[in-house]
Amino acid sequence: MPKTAKKRIVVIDDHPLIRFAYVQLISREADMECVGQADGAASGIKLAREQKPDLAVLDLGLGDGDGFEVLNSLKKELPEMKFLVVSRHTDALIAERALQAGAGGFLSKEENPDTVVEAIRVVLSGRVYVGPILANQVHRRLVENKAEGRKGGLESLSTRELQIFRMLGEGRNNKQIAGELGVSSKTIDAHRENIKHKLGLPDSLALIKHAVSWMETEGLHAEPPSDS
Repeated sequence: MPKTAKKRIVVIDDHPLIRFAYVQLISREADMECVGQADGAASGIKLAREQKPDLAVLDLGLGDGDGFEVLNSLKKELPEMKFLVVSRHTDALIAERALQAGAGGFLSKEENPDTVVEAIRVVLSGRVYVGPILANQVHRRLVENKAEGRKGGLESLSTRELQIFRMLGEGRNNKQIAGELGVSSKTIDAHRENIKHKLGLPDSLALIKHAVSWMETEGLHAEPPSDS
């Protein structure tokens, strides 16, 4: 009887120790193999194009870009490829947006490491997986939003606007955000104006403070931005 082919997995994360941990977890499984790893958005997209894996374990915060960009690009090019997002973010809105963008699962990096393998298996099977830390929050948000048709505050932001809002909260300035997203500073300025309008914020200082405060509520540390 022929052996069943192993599921081919790539790891895209900018932290070497975390990549190593994922590779070790995957390598312990008889029916999985890690066929490559990348430390950034550009290298992750290149790796996936070359290897055409069954699944990518993907971080949202990458040194040269953003995991949403990887998702958007590869979902178009490799529609059969599946994604498990494993992120430091513990906000249900981020998890919801990742699932909406095409991820099959979302895990907080605060979860038990063994949960990664469980989540990979669920996502490979075609089902959706949300880690225990966020499962109740995500479910409650989806139910409440559907029942109330609610769209205000951060929920009113587009995925790109939420992306930029998060990056502002992490301490990046306009030039850095523009470089990471591959757009002009004028484009970032326009997005910032839209975000301020949607959130009812009077100026750039209020926007930065709000973004940093939101990051802090997630238990994340943000350095003060170098400019507005």
